[in-house]
Amino acid sequence: MPTQTDNEREGRTYFKKVSALSVERKKWDKKSILEVREVLGPWNHNIKLPYNIYTAYVDSYYKTHEEIMHIVSHQLGGTFKNKKIVDLGCLEGYFATECAMQGASVLGVEGKLLNVKKCKFTKSVLGLKNLSYVQDNVMKVTKGKYGSFDVAIALGLLYHLDDPLRFLKNMAGLCTDFIVIDTHVAMVNQPKIIRQKHKSWKPELSPIKDYVFEGKTYRGRDYREFDPGASQLHKDLSATASLKNDFSVWLTEESLVALLRDVGFEQVQKMVFAPTEDLWWADIRTQSRVLMVAVRKRRPFRSKLFGGR
Repeated sequence: MPTQTDNEREGRTYFKKVSALSVERKKWDKKSILEVREVLGPWNHNIKLPYNIYTAYVDSYYKTHEEIMHIVSHQLGGTFKNKKIVDLGCLEGYFATECAMQGASVLGVEGKLLNVKKCKFTKSVLGLKNLSYVQDNVMKVTKGKYGSFDVAIALGLLYHLDDPLRFLKNMAGLCTDFIVIDTHVAMVNQPKIIRQKHKSWKPELSPIKDYVFEGKTYRGRDYREFDPGASQLHKDLSATASLKNDFSVWLTEESLVALLRDVGFEQVQKMVFAPTEDLWWADIRTQSRVLMVAVRKRRPFRSKLFGGR
């Protein structure tokens, strides 16, 4: 049986190998695509590459991913061209890639080097010049640093941040149209086990507590990301966890909506699905997960009944 030391040594070897991998300005053929795909695996996002190659055919995820893209497309009126989109915590780049292939100018921001390598690999193979990736902490993404974007996408991200309140304040500053958020939320009657069709897990959550931000109070729970004493290597290799913080904040749904309104999003819409639908957000009682669209500025309305009132 492998020991912890053996696992750490294997993880360190893998990390060094991927870190040294060059994927840009490379001429790709079927053999080289397959070789690099395998070096970079395992994969969480399914992206179709040339020669009918897929990064990882995770068919069970696609319906949920497709629903998110339907929502982005609908909000844009079906037109991605001339739109600037930022995909925050973009993981392996599925959504950034799809938006770029639809014609948008896209920036993917990802904090973990292993994920960035995967993103740059698929970008290079697909030859997408309107798609860029940077390795950065999403908490450092501001209008002052990266400029403005029509659309911000924050999927599976918010519940991995130790300060989602400041993050959403930053998003309100750089987003000119809307933000799409997919996140777990804390519940008053929190289920001990979060059940999804293909997996179940037991998050370690604190009792309900208050968080004060800019003079207002919001409610939620602390979520443990890593076991005490986890090494930075372990964190770097944990592709879908936080960057460094041992605890993150899950806001309640009520507080999340209030926060979005308070920081400057004028309209917040929750996407609602019947519990029988095979989507992550279909039954919040067991999955504690919501999908929201927050609009920065609503179109002006002037009442015909009451004039200027």
